[in-house]
Amino acid sequence: MLGQSIRRQFTAEGVGLYGVDRVHAEYCFDLLDDDRLEQCMREVKPDIVINTAAIVSLDMCENAPGSAYQLNARLPGVLANLCRCLDCYLVHISTDQYYSGDGDSVHSETAPLQLVNEYARTKYAGEQMALTYKDCLVLRTNIVGFRGSGQKTFVEWAVSEIENQKTMTLFSDFYTSSIHTMDFSRILSDMLRQHPTGIYNLASSEVSSKKDLILGLSREIFGKEPSYESGSVQNIKGTPRGNSLGLDTGKIEKLLGYRMPDRKETLNSIKKEYFERRKRDEV
Repeated sequence: MLGQSIRRQFTAEGVGLYGVDRVHAEYCFDLLDDDRLEQCMREVKPDIVINTAAIVSLDMCENAPGSAYQLNARLPGVLANLCRCLDCYLVHISTDQYYSGDGDSVHSETAPLQLVNEYARTKYAGEQMALTYKDCLVLRTNIVGFRGSGQKTFVEWAVSEIENQKTMTLFSDFYTSSIHTMDFSRILSDMLRQHPTGIYNLASSEVSSKKDLILGLSREIFGKEPSYESGSVQNIKGTPRGNSLGLDTGKIEKLLGYRMPDRKETLNSIKKEYFERRKRDEV
């Protein structure tokens, strides 16, 4: 999802970009193939490497911790070593799944972490692996948007439920600083011109509950209240998860000299992409 948005943003700016994926990319192979990855990087000789790859399913990480470690933790370390050898800038996309139990609080880059599941543990290990290389930027975030294929994203699920007039269970005690992928990509482009290193929160400037985010989405796109009942994230069985994922964006705002998008701006960006995709589908 994020890779698609970065590609659109950078292509529009005239930046030469090479993607790696199993299919439909300039280079098609498994990122865990160390030899093929090194061959690719030596062939491309990139100035910047942006790692958007991860297993993001909490349940999958919990049930297959070895696989989660390979992609979420070991791969950033391999990329750090290759970037060190090839003298290129590494950008590693991380997560906000590090905090729990303090409501809609915001968390700075130095706030204490709570690693309550394998996803959080492997992503944090990936940060540490990436940061073994001094010319590395780690971005903690919570992205929302459209993928268009495969398993539905959070936004795609919400839109589908609203369109089909389904009754949703919405959590009022699960907080995030969600940012739309296109806003993320635009801000990332500005960051790359600054070439910062270390950890930054790239997120919305406003913390929202999942309930408020979906209600706002429904009003913004469809002009109506959806059918819903209120629920608690505490009632979700299975993999434990952080529920207070607000991120403090003061550090990145100081770097760039402007404020991160708030909830209204995030919803406007989602709305814009929704109608752009609808228009393309109708052609």
